[in-house]
Amino acid sequence: MARLLVLGLLALLGGCQLLELDRQYATAQRELLLIPGTLQSSEQALVALLDPQNRLLAYRIVQPGGLFYFSMPVSNYQLLAFNDRNGNLRLDVDEPYHWLPQARSAPFRVQPSAEQRSQLGQLNELQPELASHSPAPPPALDLSQAYRELPRLQHNYLQVVDFDDPRFSPQRISQGAWQPLDFLSEVGYGLYLLEPWDADKEPIILVHGINSGPPVWRALAESIDRERFQLVLFHYPSGLPLNHSAYLLGEALRDVQLRHRPPRFHVFAHSMGGLVARRAVQLLSAGGGNDRQCLFLTLATPWDGHPAAADGIAHAPVVAPVWRDLAPGSQYLQTLFATPLPAHIRQWLLVSYSGNSRLLEQPNDGVVPLASQLRSAAQDEAEHLYVMAENHTSILASPRSQALISRALGELPDSGCR
Repeated sequence: MARLLVLGLLALLGGCQLLELDRQYATAQRELLLIPGTLQSSEQALVALLDPQNRLLAYRIVQPGGLFYFSMPVSNYQLLAFNDRNGNLRLDVDEPYHWLPQARSAPFRVQPSAEQRSQLGQLNELQPELASHSPAPPPALDLSQAYRELPRLQHNYLQVVDFDDPRFSPQRISQGAWQPLDFLSEVGYGLYLLEPWDADKEPIILVHGINSGPPVWRALAESIDRERFQLVLFHYPSGLPLNHSAYLLGEALRDVQLRHRPPRFHVFAHSMGGLVARRAVQLLSAGGGNDRQCLFLTLATPWDGHPAAADGIAHAPVVAPVWRDLAPGSQYLQTLFATPLPAHIRQWLLVSYSGNSRLLEQPNDGVVPLASQLRSAAQDEAEHLYVMAENHTSILASPRSQALISRALGELPDSGCR
């Protein structure tokens, strides 16, 4: 009965939004396509997406054997991969490259399975070390120009903001949950700073949860030593499949390391943000992308999913893609703990249990079941586990949380992670 009440509440509050969400994905499947591929190389490569006029549109940092993809409007595209051996983000004359003047594409998919992703990766197999006999690439390819010329990167990548930025408004947060494709068009993914980048500070990446945004970190941010740590806000539309947001978070973290080379960094996440962040950390493992990550601290994360998501899948007339990821036993949730995180990453698990809601059958923090936060696999990997008398949101403003975070940061060695 309680689960039906949760479903009824979702239907009451989200019926119109669900229909809009369904319309958006139907439109995307008509108007977007995927340009996927695989890097067949023994070293990391930069993969650039170009339009037919040789203009740079986007790029990825891809590890050997790694899959990559771009979601773009229907058109023709080129792919150019090169081994940037001197790290200057430019294709130099002595660097191996592989250019595909006519990249192959596939229809847009919302949540491809692992098998489908593998098949998509075969569409454009790039081999820079073996394919330099391919046609001469466009001249003067300089990926650093992306930060000067692409409007989205100019506004959303490591730009200084405050918690009252209009992109973080309640209206935008709701749009990210219920009209995520409109959000992508009008706002886009973001990686923001609260102060200008300082190479002497250690970045802490903050990842919010579902139907939420960067302002949720306001109270905790005040308790962190800003002379020592650089707070970085990851902003994403929470209605999209979690794999997509995790992939782009991982790409953003690779890019930060490529361009700024911080000696170490940390990732904190709240609620569903923990599911996004853990997958991003896993993706970073390929090629040693998280060898400088020391802390992974999560608060009130539903590691075992949420029963309301399963109810929505079973009974709602329209299924939000993110529900499929949040449903207990989903493929996404299984993948999260199929491989443990590297041993050098210190994992701190903060769990909330107060504010019990009668709309859930299990003991909960007002939003997430306690049992989901205490998934055995998550406990087994945690170096520190704290169960706190806070509800799902008060845990972010709790003096106890602030003290634990200060302790976690204070216990770091002078250099390295262990």
